[in-house]
Amino acid sequence: MANKEDTMKNHTGGSILLWTCLTVVFFHMVLFLISCSMLLNQAKSINSTFTEGAIQDHGVYLFFGTLALLRGYLLVSICYVIVLFPIIKLWIGDKEPRKVAVIWRALLLMLLSILALFLRMMIFKPYFVAQWMPEWQFEIMPNAPGELKTITLWTLLNGIPIIIISAVILFWLKHLSNQLKLLLTFKIKMRYYLIGASAILLFWASSNLLKLTFPSETERPNVIIIASDSLRPDHLSCNGYQRNTSPNIDALEAKSINFTKCFTPIGSTLESMIGLMSSQYPHTHGVRHMFPSKNDVLKVNQESPKLPKILKNSGYETAVIGDWCSAIFNEVPMGFENIQVSEFDSFRIWLSQALYMSHPVIPMYFDNKFGYWLFPKLESFAHYLRAEVVTDRAINKIKNRKNKTKPFFYTIFTGCNHFAYHAPYPYYEKWTDPKYQGPNKYQVHFDPNEFISSSTWDEKFFSYSDKEKQHIIDLYDGCVSRFDDCVGRIIKTLESENLMDNTIVLITSDHGEDLFEPYTSLTHGVSFNGGDQGNLVPCILYVPKTEPRKINNITRNIDLAPTLLKLTVNKTESRFEGTNLSPYIKGEASALNLAFYGETSFPFVQRRTKSDIPLYVPPLDELTYVDKNFKFHIVLKPEYEKNLIKSKERCLRTKSWKIVFSPTKNGYIHSLYNIENDPQCLKDVSNEFPSIMKRMKHFLWEWILHGKEYSNDQIMNDPLPSVNQIPSDYENIKFPQSETISPL
Repeated sequence: MANKEDTMKNHTGGSILLWTCLTVVFFHMVLFLISCSMLLNQAKSINSTFTEGAIQDHGVYLFFGTLALLRGYLLVSICYVIVLFPIIKLWIGDKEPRKVAVIWRALLLMLLSILALFLRMMIFKPYFVAQWMPEWQFEIMPNAPGELKTITLWTLLNGIPIIIISAVILFWLKHLSNQLKLLLTFKIKMRYYLIGASAILLFWASSNLLKLTFPSETERPNVIIIASDSLRPDHLSCNGYQRNTSPNIDALEAKSINFTKCFTPIGSTLESMIGLMSSQYPHTHGVRHMFPSKNDVLKVNQESPKLPKILKNSGYETAVIGDWCSAIFNEVPMGFENIQVSEFDSFRIWLSQALYMSHPVIPMYFDNKFGYWLFPKLESFAHYLRAEVVTDRAINKIKNRKNKTKPFFYTIFTGCNHFAYHAPYPYYEKWTDPKYQGPNKYQVHFDPNEFISSSTWDEKFFSYSDKEKQHIIDLYDGCVSRFDDCVGRIIKTLESENLMDNTIVLITSDHGEDLFEPYTSLTHGVSFNGGDQGNLVPCILYVPKTEPRKINNITRNIDLAPTLLKLTVNKTESRFEGTNLSPYIKGEASALNLAFYGETSFPFVQRRTKSDIPLYVPPLDELTYVDKNFKFHIVLKPEYEKNLIKSKERCLRTKSWKIVFSPTKNGYIHSLYNIENDPQCLKDVSNEFPSIMKRMKHFLWEWILHGKEYSNDQIMNDPLPSVNQIPSDYENIKFPQSETISPL
């Protein structure tokens, strides 16, 4: 009789399991097909040469990429079966299971779970949802205190699922033990407890003994660079910002040298980071924009000096750790021996991102360490591989160094502050107005396809109201706070590992950001309008046992490599173009008389001018192509190279003056600004100060044409030639024109 009951139970369980499996698999296959159709419909609506190339040249790649996603759907299906089977079995009880009863219960439970997961994503990572529904608004517990809200959300979205999963695990343990007739016993004798406790005690004692016998840390200082893409120094509270955005950075700054006027020669990630590590201007290292050719990259790798390589050859362990913004180091390793960054932003990465983002299953289930392992390309997408994960990796690297007698040089570079300023909970609501209603609720909404196919994709930003602009700045400040928390965790790790007394820490960025300054929108590297914000970077340098101070004189990020080289191994490199800042650090000099020379980068948007019609520059998909011989990277078309370089704005800035050269439709203009009286560069004073204008113009063109750099004193005092000749080919720069932009 008992055997008959067991047989019936097994039959019932087998039937429930079968129909649960079939329902779950069918549901996810339907979801997979719907997601694929969404991608196809989106592709049909895009009018871009890149879209045509994607279909013609990368169809097979997309097909196999789509098939690869089935791994995720299969794993999700298996997990659902494991979870749903015991729930449905208990729900049906001893009744004879009908397939309809199993199917509707499975569908209901899946829909409820997906709703809960979607709710979780809406709260903690709403930027995923905002990509699909930009006008969508969501607010939960808007008036609740921060701690109460966090506890409640954790209980609902983490605590309850943990309880359910724990119950499911217990069910399966019991079920499997019964099936396999396993007998579990807990009659463990006291001696086993004693043996176990003794083993643990012995392990603890031996670990501490090993720590005591390890050789002490090297006397040569370690170096850690912690950088966030697009981080503006004037949005750090230690630099006078009205919000307390950066308490951890502030605490470090109180013990550091703060170079408040540090500029990058070019406001673009790839070119700027090459400059930081090589101490060379873009015209020297050869990468002048974000889409260099294979030969340009080869030139950097073969010819440019590299701080990480020099330090590696001097006995340092070197590593760079980062997300998609750090992917540049896969193409220009700069001598780092260990590179933990995303895959470089090639055209196929763009295609993969479009493919993965059309499948909501991916962000719902695989935005985690397991997902990054299963789908490595996720690490190359802007919304994945969060800064917190990068910070975890950096902390693990610091704690688990193999050779602690060897000094280290680590660079940790994240995209915390990069456009479109998305951040997880609670950062997206840290500074924003909870009453805000609009398309930019969780990140700046923009159309990536318009970004590719039009150079006026930012036009709508100029018409935003002050309230809308402030909300976007609030989102940006949330990103600053997020980066600050990451910095705090790294500094805490250095302190717990007793490394702060022998580690140089640099807080910096690759460039600044335009945030609606006059004649700007939301970009970087496009113009010198609005003031210094696009090229000014944080430069907070903590040097142990050094008196903290603020240095308000001009410095450049190309000065950092020679400075760090001097501080670490007391060496110099003749090919470095920057200046060693050690005299500032040691208090041996009050001024090094440096001037800032800058150029714009790739024209992602149409540059605005105050008085003349801007020079028309074609959109991204017209200027570039996909180079099949260069890992499918997007590369500037060779026929546009010379004109694009000539069409750049150029800038020379001294302590008091700033001159900007701007090519226009009708030739070019030079504008002179008195920075001390007009920090946002609103009034051209070239007619009021003709002698200053003449000087600044001469030395700017010495740099443009000959790469010659002069100090502040030389610019103000050296004799000038009687004639300042500008080549005629700068007067008639032409690109194929299909749209017209008027001056603002």
